[in-house]
Amino acid sequence: MTLTDVHRTTIERWLDEHWRGKATCPAGHDDWSVAPNLSFMPGFMVGADGTRIAHEAGFTFVLLTCRQCGYVAFLDAKMMGLTG
Repeated sequence: MTLTDVHRTTIERWLDEHWRGKATCPAGHDDWSVAPNLSFMPGFMVGADGTRIAHEAGFTFVLLTCRQCGYVAFLDAKMMGLTG
């Protein structure tokens, strides 16, 4: 899903409220970019028939990328109020 201006405002507000001060990557940089789309990672279910990919057990997230070194932070879109 492509992020709208409303989504971007929600993300910025959430980061301001939850990331106190300058948020840095493990290398100490603080210059982040937000990916233009929400991303999805499917979960896995283990049952009597073995392991299977389970989209219903996955989660949607926002990708933040450090512009200096490429470190990527995965932030849960549900926690940010972007998905139900």
